[in-house]
Amino acid sequence: MIKQMARLGAITKFSMVMCLSLAIASCGFHLQGQSQRSFAPQINLFVDDDQLASAVIGHLSQYPVAINVLDSVVNADNTAPTLQLTRTLQHSAKLTLDANGDALVWRYTLSSHYLYSADGLPANTQEYPTDNKSLPISVTTDVDLSGSNATINERIKADSWALLYQQLGSRITRQLSFQ
Repeated sequence: MIKQMARLGAITKFSMVMCLSLAIASCGFHLQGQSQRSFAPQINLFVDDDQLASAVIGHLSQYPVAINVLDSVVNADNTAPTLQLTRTLQHSAKLTLDANGDALVWRYTLSSHYLYSADGLPANTQEYPTDNKSLPISVTTDVDLSGSNATINERIKADSWALLYQQLGSRITRQLSFQ
């Protein structure tokens, strides 16, 4: 009798799991694995900031992409897709001040303008495009330089900027994978 009840309980549990699985599958929910990023086999890359160029190249090196780094987009090869990252800026702003007016917390922002051309470069491309087709892309972090951090401010600043370059490089790579 106890074995029959245990068997009945197991069958009930199995039935409930199956019903729940079917209900979830029928509503359009599906488990998916990691997304596979896809890139063109060759990409021309023009970046106006060496650190950003290194970060983007570092992220793209994980994928089978031949990267042609351009010194200038004027008269460049227009057979491969081209990614231009221009007007790259570092900006810092004081968020919190102490009684003496010294900054305790800073906001660091790294921004650039992203322009992707799947057909290569247009024939009349300028060094820094002025059209509105480029997309602003940026990353931000807040840095606390107060208290015990005050003695190592320069190191914290350098590490924060390096981290922002890596984050922006990752974000650009992710954006490029959707092109």
